[in-house]
Amino acid sequence: MNPKVYILDDDLVHAKLVAANLGPGRLRTQVFDRPDALLARHAEEPADAVITDLVMPDLDGVEVTRRLRTADRHLPIFVLTGHADVATAIEALKAGATEYLTKPVNIDELTTLLTRALAERPLLEEGASLEQARGREYSVQAILGGHPKAEGVRAFVRKMAAIPRPTVLLLGDSGTGKNLVARAIHYSSPHSVGRFVEINCSALPPSLLEAELFGYKKGAFTDAREAKRGLIEVADGGTLFLDEIAELAPELQAKLLNVLESRRFRRLGGTEELEVSLRLVTATNRDLEQLVQAGRFRSDLFYRVSVASITLPPLREIRSDIPLLADHFRQLFNQEFKKKVEAIETAALEALQASDWPGNVRELRNVIERAMIFSDGPTLKRSDLPPLGPLQPRDARAGGGGKTFQVAKGLTLADAERQYIRLTLEETGGDIQRAAEILGISRKNLWEKRKKYGLLADAPQPEAGS
Repeated sequence: MNPKVYILDDDLVHAKLVAANLGPGRLRTQVFDRPDALLARHAEEPADAVITDLVMPDLDGVEVTRRLRTADRHLPIFVLTGHADVATAIEALKAGATEYLTKPVNIDELTTLLTRALAERPLLEEGASLEQARGREYSVQAILGGHPKAEGVRAFVRKMAAIPRPTVLLLGDSGTGKNLVARAIHYSSPHSVGRFVEINCSALPPSLLEAELFGYKKGAFTDAREAKRGLIEVADGGTLFLDEIAELAPELQAKLLNVLESRRFRRLGGTEELEVSLRLVTATNRDLEQLVQAGRFRSDLFYRVSVASITLPPLREIRSDIPLLADHFRQLFNQEFKKKVEAIETAALEALQASDWPGNVRELRNVIERAMIFSDGPTLKRSDLPPLGPLQPRDARAGGGGKTFQVAKGLTLADAERQYIRLTLEETGGDIQRAAEILGISRKNLWEKRKKYGLLADAPQPEAGS
């Protein structure tokens, strides 16, 4: 049976929106607008994970977290907070929250953290530590594939893991597995006695990202009611993974360069220099050299972060590994969905290998997941797969000449963008991840544009008891 996730927010519309974007069919979600209703329901029928707002009347997210954690040591609890409430969110972490995320929530980040926490829970319940649990999941062997390029990635990971604290840059298209490779480097290294700490540089505004990275002293700014360690300090002795490094603001690029050069930094509002010893792994799907030439990324920082770099191969370049990867996901979702699909038929594998996979391994995983949801027999068939290949409009599929989008005369640029986003969402059947990949933007950016153009109302909204 699919994992059950309870979502608590006094703004019921926001709770339903989060539930809708987490992916129907993959999780069983139920939304609540009152803490007492969630706690009563959880006592009667425990959830596998809880997502709660921080600021609410009556009980706040901190107290909800405290009560849930008292009853269940291993329950994944995620707290959602506005930017102004970050200092308060630290109290939720102390009360036992797994993680906190700022609004508007990045659904990609929430989905990744939620999936990881659900996968780690059985290992934690067996008595393994969090680091042991993650070490099993993110080993070199987790990088699958028999293609020489896949073996090249594994060889790179082994080399980086054997070296004390190298600076690594991971390049490649979205969905090629940069996060997995970063974790494999950390968890395969005998030199990583500390934690693996990650942050997406595009997920937070520069001021908040600076506070997250460097930490702050009490009173450094209005909401700094107590001191907080930054992620650089938390990663001391371990690995700091900066995803989407190309999105780092210029002022933060300079501060990061100083940390790399001196291995020292100051908390915001502080005067004391702290020294750290960590491995820095960065990743981007952008062309950093081009950004350097355009003056949007510091050349000196580029040279420092690219000491050891590798470009992960897109799935279209390692087509021979598609059957292996597809079968791996078949086994994964067999376990998650409690099904007994024993094989993938040849016609289905041929169709998978013929696709160009612009979303790479992430897209392949999503396709197999959807196919497993609708498969009823012992074999995954071609008919179980959703449409494959690049997005086409209805007139192109009907022989309309392959035109991707026609703009009527007189439309403003905003109107044209709204129509194109709406068409893309229709063509993907409401698949937010697929639509974002086709549009070349993040899910967060797509959510903001849908809100701007009034397209959120078109999304399916789960009922309170769904």
